[in-house]
Amino acid sequence: MHVRVRLSDRLLGASPREGNRPLWLVTEALVVSCVGTAIVVCAGLLAVLSGFSAYLSTAAVTVGVAAVVLYLLITRAGHLLVAGVAVLGALLASYGPGAATEVWLSGVGRTQDVVVTLVAYEPVPSGARGGPAYYCSVRRQDGSPVETRLWRGCGPSVAPGDMLGMLYDPAGRVPPRGVEGHQELLRSVGRTVPLLLAFAVLCFVAVVRSYRVPSALSSG
Repeated sequence: MHVRVRLSDRLLGASPREGNRPLWLVTEALVVSCVGTAIVVCAGLLAVLSGFSAYLSTAAVTVGVAAVVLYLLITRAGHLLVAGVAVLGALLASYGPGAATEVWLSGVGRTQDVVVTLVAYEPVPSGARGGPAYYCSVRRQDGSPVETRLWRGCGPSVAPGDMLGMLYDPAGRVPPRGVEGHQELLRSVGRTVPLLLAFAVLCFVAVVRSYRVPSALSSG
């Protein structure tokens, strides 16, 4: 029985499921949940706005997640809960920077028609799920090239000389995107927001369960 209790403490935290938690513990859990989530969000947003590559943006969010996980380990949170936070953080590191880019462009981006100069077809690797296969190299109407290739709006029916809509940041902080409605924005936000909420909730639970609340019998 003692071994089972110790194993439960290691996996799920020391606090039993029943019993009132002290106010300071709930407050600490709220602070860790809010601050930890803010660190992850700000790391992704700052990385995107700093013009980092997708790899560096993912690395920035990963560092933020690692800081939260380290704090939870220091507070002796349950290993299973900490692992859950790490997994959710890894998913946020993968999806978060893309969502931040989509939100930023939808807020400050401007649209411009560009001219297609080349259409390239790149087969999806075997075993990979979906993914764009057509990429369009484009130039502005004044003749200046656009460094980023566009895949939204590009397809087998597009030929050099055709016009495509491009959404871009006037300050150049994020790479441009092809214009294709709001589907990608909704998809990215709809995928990232639930992950953020689950990350915050799991951080809260991990901190709350990291402290064993004395029972009424033991205190009496």
